[in-house]
Amino acid sequence: MEIAIRRLHPDVPLPEYKTSGAVAFDIAVVEGRTVAPNERVMFRTGLVIAIPSDHVLILAPRSSNAKKGIRLANGIGIIDPDYCGPNDELKLMLHNIGDEPYTVEASERIAQGMFIPITRAQFVEPADWLAVDRGGFGTTG
Repeated sequence: MEIAIRRLHPDVPLPEYKTSGAVAFDIAVVEGRTVAPNERVMFRTGLVIAIPSDHVLILAPRSSNAKKGIRLANGIGIIDPDYCGPNDELKLMLHNIGDEPYTVEASERIAQGMFIPITRAQFVEPADWLAVDRGGFGTTG
């Protein structure tokens, strides 16, 4: 699948799959900055990505973020296919959950992205509910 991409900053590295078996590609930030404990800071990626109309782009944290004490503030990002105007830059909100300041370096990879095919649901309310009641939240142990 070919994906159109626009770099808004000359130093932005293109996303890349780091291994032949990787299912997600790494996304870096443009500029570095120190994030204080419990602070949330928006970081630019410098990327606009044209997501195919039948896909969604999921942004997730890299697993190494846990060792660094940082996380994506919203957990994951869901990027719709219509978020691809010339200035619709992907941005990442980082939250420092550690006890020490963390310095994000320019070009540091802090997120990963996956293109997932989408199916749009049509919601209906059937007269007869078919499923057996399992008892609620956390009922499988």
